[in-house]
Amino acid sequence: MRGRLTILAALAAVLLFSCATYTVGEGKAAIDIPERVTEPETRFRVITERRQAERLLEEENARRMAEAEEKARQEELARQAAEEEARRAAEELYRLTAVYEYPDDLSSLVIPHNYRPRREHLTVDTSSRALRLLFVPLEDGADLGQVESSIRALEWDFLFVTGSLEQQVEFSKDMGYDTVVLEGGSVLYHTSVKEMDEDSVVFNVDDGKDIEIAVADAENRMPADASSVASWVAGLEGDVDMLAGISLKEPKVIFAFSSSEPASSDWSILTPMGYRTDHTFSNSSFFLQEGYWDLYRDTRFTSETDMGNTRTNGEVSERMDFIYIRNLLPSFARTFSVAGMDNRCIYGEVFVP
Repeated sequence: MRGRLTILAALAAVLLFSCATYTVGEGKAAIDIPERVTEPETRFRVITERRQAERLLEEENARRMAEAEEKARQEELARQAAEEEARRAAEELYRLTAVYEYPDDLSSLVIPHNYRPRREHLTVDTSSRALRLLFVPLEDGADLGQVESSIRALEWDFLFVTGSLEQQVEFSKDMGYDTVVLEGGSVLYHTSVKEMDEDSVVFNVDDGKDIEIAVADAENRMPADASSVASWVAGLEGDVDMLAGISLKEPKVIFAFSSSEPASSDWSILTPMGYRTDHTFSNSSFFLQEGYWDLYRDTRFTSETDMGNTRTNGEVSERMDFIYIRNLLPSFARTFSVAGMDNRCIYGEVFVP
């Protein structure tokens, strides 16, 4: 009896274990619900995603618009730069090729005026030779054709002209050289202009060597009668205010000056001009105090033997036209007559240190 009970108990245990295994293993797999991979579709989520999409679209549109605006800005800057470059190139071409003709109505001439028929840019080898200077002080009634014919064969680096504006312009055009017209006269030249104002012009004569040239013209009322010289001299006031008002920038200066006064160095009781006495003139004192050399007087012997007078009126003859130099070395100077004018010209040479 006990043996049968044991067998039944063993069979029940086997059957129960088999059913439990099936239920836990196979059954669990049959009833598991797959895990959801997306959130439930709700109205809040739809609105949120739509707003996010709209924001992204707005940001993308803004980015594209900014890129388009930046591209347009860069293209405009490039266009403006190209136009500015073209304008500057045109101005430079005009500067290099323009003649800058004189106006028919000289009252409209703007000073300084750079007349450029030749557009020369020559340099001077200042280490091997001196600068050659020529000063032509024209008087009223001068025959410019004869004057030009008389001096055309001369060699010069700078030619200074004083006289009326009409005379200066006609002389410049007839000579056919590049010319800067200043308030006090004109400078004909072969080299390059660096800068200019109404009173002076700076030239580049050699590599790294600049020279400033000024020209001034004062009213000359020299008498014709020797007996009137004393009263004439007593009434002279000089031109110091005008001279001091000329602002010069460069240390090396050439100053061509048609003065209202004679030179102090010329006036001595020992000269052949009997009306002269020892006298100091204010213009001469100004140039001496400013450190200038009187090119003619400082390269000649004495006023007793080399007067160098440039103007004569009846019984009175004086040196009234000067080439002054500063920080240059005087070499040589002389005065000479030319056909077509009574005034005498000055030729001089200076070395550029």
